[in-house]
This record gives sequence, C-alpha cells and structure tokens, in this order.
Amino acid sequence: MAETLDVGPGTRVFEVDCGDGVFLLPLYANGYVVGGTDGDPAMIERAIAAMPEGLFTVGSAPALDPAVPWDVVLCRSLSGSPDPDYMRGLVARMFAKATHGIALLNVPERHHRALLHALAEVGAKAVQFEKNDLFARV
Repeated sequence: MAETLDVGPGTRVFEVDCGDGVFLLPLYANGYVVGGTDGDPAMIERAIAAMPEGLFTVGSAPALDPAVPWDVVLCRSLSGSPDPDYMRGLVARMFAKATHGIALLNVPERHHRALLHALAEVGAKAVQFEKNDLFARV
C-alpha cells in the first residue's frame, strides 16, 4: 500500500473497521501516524494498547466523519458489504476524508465494477488495481 500510494514515514494513515489495528502496526513501528475506527470497543482498546500514540475511536463505517482529514484512508472489510449503495457511500466518505489517496484491500471480484463506478462518481484522479486491492488518488 505504501509503495503503490508513494507514501512514507510521517504519513497519516487511517483505517476504517481497523479491529485491533494489526494491519497498522508495521506502519506505526516505521514512523507513520496511524488511527482508525471500529465498532468493537474491545478491539479499539487493543489497538490503543499496541499503539498508544495512535488515534483510535469506537465507531462504525457508515458514521465515518470526513471532517477530520488523513493522508491515506484504507478499508480491508468490504467482503461483507451489504450492497452497492453502502459501498458507494463508504467510498465517498473515505474519499472526502483522504487528502492523498484511499486503499480498498481484499476486494472481492464481484465488487470491482461497483467500486470503479463509485470512484468515478467522487472524481478519483488515478485508479489502480493490484490483484484484489484497489488504490485511488484524491
């Protein structure tokens, strides 16, 4: 993700549905500023314990607040997305929150077309697929 989006230490990376933050841990250890949201308070407690300088909150993906910007916003939990409208709304909120790019990781093939349409709707400048990962520049 860091290589594809051309980011490095100091970059602010926010994960939607971050769980215990396991994906963010290597970034945190290498000087990135990390944060995330998850609906499970116990998972957020684990993320805070592992990354005390991270910025983690309890919350749901549909309630993602785009008012607080981050360089990169990522999501690894689209496999259980209920429908295309949900995904379009999530992509729009992620895109509004990101100042550099977004990453949608582990995207099932059945969602590729809907996500491409959603990214076109929000005005993504560059979109790149790598296997089942989708990256877009703001």
